[in-house]
Amino acid sequence: MVKKAHFVTGKGGVGKSLVAAVLARHFSQKNQHLLLAELSEFSFYKDFLDLPQIRYTPTNWTGLVDVAQWSAQDCLREYALHLLKIQKLYELFFENPVTRSLVQVAPGVQELAILGKVTSSPRRHGPPMSYDQLVIDAFATGHFLSLLQAPKAMADTIPFGPMGDQSRSIDKLIRDPNFTEVHVVSLAEELPITETLELYFELQKTFQIKPKVYLNKLFNLTEKDLSKLDANAQDYLSVQAENELKAKKTLQKNQIEFISLPLVTTLNTSAIIDSLLPYVTGVV
Repeated sequence: MVKKAHFVTGKGGVGKSLVAAVLARHFSQKNQHLLLAELSEFSFYKDFLDLPQIRYTPTNWTGLVDVAQWSAQDCLREYALHLLKIQKLYELFFENPVTRSLVQVAPGVQELAILGKVTSSPRRHGPPMSYDQLVIDAFATGHFLSLLQAPKAMADTIPFGPMGDQSRSIDKLIRDPNFTEVHVVSLAEELPITETLELYFELQKTFQIKPKVYLNKLFNLTEKDLSKLDANAQDYLSVQAENELKAKKTLQKNQIEFISLPLVTTLNTSAIIDSLLPYVTGVV
């Protein structure tokens, strides 16, 4: 049974997919059977992990870690087939143009389908999943908040019947710190830091979730390091060093603990992940 779901989010381009992969490897070293699921329309992990293909059906990446690509449509289809049992009956109800359009435009339905899948194992509702933990390479910050808000919004809109009951049970698990953990990835830049602060406090206020924060791609240069560089490099990297210092001070001022992740300059996937693993070991 799935005991914990780790959602990894952050502003686009901050490296959240990489951090999600690092976390998956980290947890698997604790003899945990992991599923790393990406919610993006186009797979990041197919090329990054050099896999032949990534689909809704999990593909093994390494050891105890499988990888899958989830869409709301696939999650809903699997759930409906699990309930209806009969393919033709599913096609009659869900493959017609009216239902397809409704699923696309109805507020919260797609988000609810994804979270229904994430929480199906501990709720014992829906197709079983034989994993100990899930690592979800989730949506960017704005859409991610909408994802978490969907179950309560649906339960408030449709309070009665199976839809209301299931929405409430999903929402309850999303708010359970023993099941849900959120990891927010940022860069030492103004916009990512601003979005990180907004999401951090909104998660605490609305969901009582205290996310883990990662400051990614840090140069960590000292004055001594800068003095060894030529003038052009000094100019560029001095600005970067100032941005990193400012970002750290901003997080500290807001009493937000963070994990510093260095910039890794190799293009080798295994080397990148191996370089970052020590920074999360013993912390996460």
